[in-house]
Formats: sequence, structure tokens, C-alpha cells
Amino acid sequence: MRKFVSIIPALVVLAIAVGALFAVPKLMDRYAYAQTQAQVSLARDVLAEDDILRRVDRAVAAIADSIEPSVVHIETADENGFGGAYSSGAGWIYDTEGHLVTNAHVVKTARRVTVEFYSGRVVEGSVIGSDVYTDIAVVRVDSSQTTFPAVRSGVRLPRVGERIFAFGSPFGFKFSMSEGIVSGLGRQGAGTGILGGYTNYIQTDAAVNPGNSGGPLVNTDGHVIGMNVAIATAANAVGSSPEDSGADSAGISFAIPLGTIEPIVTQIIEHGSVSRGYLGIRFPPDVNDRVRVVTDDGETLTGVLVTGVEQDGPSWNAGVEPNDVIIGVEGSPVINNEALSSLISSHRAGETIELRIFRAGGIRDFQVTLGKMRDEVLAQRFAQPLQIQMGAVFNSHKDGAIAVRVWEGLPASAAGITAGDVVTRVNGKPFMSRDTFFVLLADEGLLTGSRVELTVDRTDGSTVVIPIQIK
Repeated sequence: MRKFVSIIPALVVLAIAVGALFAVPKLMDRYAYAQTQAQVSLARDVLAEDDILRRVDRAVAAIADSIEPSVVHIETADENGFGGAYSSGAGWIYDTEGHLVTNAHVVKTARRVTVEFYSGRVVEGSVIGSDVYTDIAVVRVDSSQTTFPAVRSGVRLPRVGERIFAFGSPFGFKFSMSEGIVSGLGRQGAGTGILGGYTNYIQTDAAVNPGNSGGPLVNTDGHVIGMNVAIATAANAVGSSPEDSGADSAGISFAIPLGTIEPIVTQIIEHGSVSRGYLGIRFPPDVNDRVRVVTDDGETLTGVLVTGVEQDGPSWNAGVEPNDVIIGVEGSPVINNEALSSLISSHRAGETIELRIFRAGGIRDFQVTLGKMRDEVLAQRFAQPLQIQMGAVFNSHKDGAIAVRVWEGLPASAAGITAGDVVTRVNGKPFMSRDTFFVLLADEGLLTGSRVELTVDRTDGSTVVIPIQIK
């Protein structure tokens, strides 16, 4: 009897322990559930009371609503307007006069294009002019179709970190929108694959893919600040057009800034061509060789140092001096020498522009009437890339430009050019020097895929016309 009594407490403890094994988990589950329920309820109350994210969503949706009717999808046909589409991209409505803006590499050699508006309406357009050096082209359509021109930003350049939105037709998905931030300014690269072209790009991390070329880049006001032109990939770190990259977005995309676009478009619309302005100054050749200056008011600015001024040149006549620092052109900041070159060259010879200059601790504005860029200056950017693309080296000759070396298997050799041939005309147009030869080749569209005819004097005394094309 004593043994039975003594074991009862142990059995009671065991029973309680066994009960606890089943009860505690249930209690913990109820506690966790109550805790999660309170968390969910609180989160829902916060979302119901604080509409900050809904306001952000509404703002982004408003950007899409405001810009999409200004975006167009572009497809091109061959030079005669016949045949299947061989290139496509995007563009945007520039004004109510029927002018659309896109990349030169989107329309390439086409003289007629098919334009699709956001409404679904499809019309024919024509390329009224393009500029290979900046990769900008203008297409004209019936003005009754361009009722929603994009609003262009009054701010010449965005700041790093600002949110931006890219529009276009990536992989044929028309009127698409992607979001990112400004990652850098004043970027230099091959861009569209045209070595020697003017860059000064805005770098972003927005998703830009084949078909985005020519589409607008807009800020949080829904205003255009640039135009998509290139991406960088693991295969091509210096940048190429999305269509030629052979790769998808890697989070590094480039856009032509509005400060470059507007003067070029104005020239094309008013004159049908582009005449490049010339300052007549020297500055350090390294794009990274820029200077920071501090004004008397304590403001820190970035600019390009003037190391020399051409006597009796445009800048000399305006009062610009060596050791001046150029910090602005027509309201656009000068990030580096490539930015300066791009901004100046986009203005027409004979045009008077405003230079903002830092001198002796203060800021002064100078009115400079631009001269015409000399062929030898422009040829410095294109002679080497043109010869590389053609596969031939040319020297000066009294009658034109003589081929001194031709590599087998490249376009010049494939076209029939041999060492000793003297080119005297390009598309029937004579030229005065080797530099003019390279400028004329670029102007006639050789680098953008146009078929160019070279008039050639052979070593045997015969003269032939040789068509050449770089694809």
C-alpha cells in the first residue's frame, strides 16, 4: 500500500508533462497567430491611412499617360520604299508641324518609313535629314497626326540619382516603359558603333533593349531630357546601339542629352543639313582632364580649361583667353571636353552662342559667333575609324586620295579597290584633300550603311566607278 501511495505524485507529474507536450504548442500557435494577426492588421491600417505609395504609383502612371501619345514606333523599308522592313525602333513627336525625332541608325539609308502612333494609326513618313556624327534624324509625317508633341525639359542636364523613364519598342513590344535613375553624365563611348561620333551621353540603369533606340528619356515631370541611343554589355563595354549589340540590357544604357538634340534638329528642319560650329580653341585631349573651380561665392563648378586660342578665330574675337575655364554652353553645363565638343558642334556655323566662363574667381558670359569647322578638325575624328571599317589606308594625292594599303577580305578589297588606286570623287562629288575625302564619306552615309560610289583612277590609266558599302 505504501508503494502505491508513493508512486501517485510521480504519475501526476508525468500526466501534467504529457499534457503540456500537447497544450504548449497549441498555445504557442495561438500566440503566434495573434501576433501575426496584429501585425497584418496594423500593416493594413498603415497602408489604408498612408497613401504615399499610391501617390507614387499615380504619379508614374501619369508620366506614362502624358508621354505615351507622343511616342511612335518606326519601321523602315529600303531606299526606294519597297521591300520588307529591315530596321525598327522608336521615336517621338517633336512639334505640331509633322516632325518626329529618332536615331539616324534607326532609319539608316531609308527615305521612307512607316510610323505607328499610340492610337494604332499607321502612316508613311519621310526622312528629311540625319546627322551621322550625333546619330540624330528627323522624320516628317502629315502634321495632322502630330497633335501631342512631347514637352521638352527646360533643365539642360539632369543630376546623378534622379529618376528617369525610358520609352520605346523593346523586342517589338511597342510603347513600353522602363524605369531607372541617372547613373552618370558626360559619358564617352562608341555609342552606335560609329567610332569618332559625338557622345556626351547620359548614363542610366533603365532597361533599354533592341527597339528602344530613338525613344525618349523623360524625367519625373514627364519632360524629355534625352533620347535612347546605346547600351553597354559584357560583349561590348564601350557601348553600341541596342539593335547591334547582340545582347540584352545589362543595366547600363546611354541617351543623347537634349542640349545636343535641339540644335541639331533645328538645323535639319530649317536647312535640311547640319553645319558644325567651331570655337577656335585648344583644350586637353583627355576626356577625364577636367577642372573644378571655386567661385568667389564658394560654389564649386566643373569645366574645361582653355589652353590656347586661335588668333583672329571666333573665341579670340569674342575675348576668350587662355586659362579661362568654360563651364557652360547655352545654359548646358560642361562636364568634360567631349561634352564641350558635342555642344559646340551641334550649333551651326555663323550662329552666336553664349559661353559661360570662369575667370579670376568670377563668372562671365561671352557671346561667340561660331566659325565653320574645318575639314581637318572633323577628319581627325573619322579618318582612323573609316579606314579601319573599309580595310584600307589612304594618303593625300594631287588628284584626290590614294589607296596605299588594302587588306584582303574587307569592304574596300571586296569592292575591287587595290593599292595604287586614286579616288577622285565620292557619289560624283569632287573633294579637295584627304581630310575632305573622309568627311565626304561620312556625310554620304558610308558609316551608317549607305552604298557609296567612288570614282577611281587606275594605275593603267582607266577610270572606273566602284560601289562600296559597309554593313
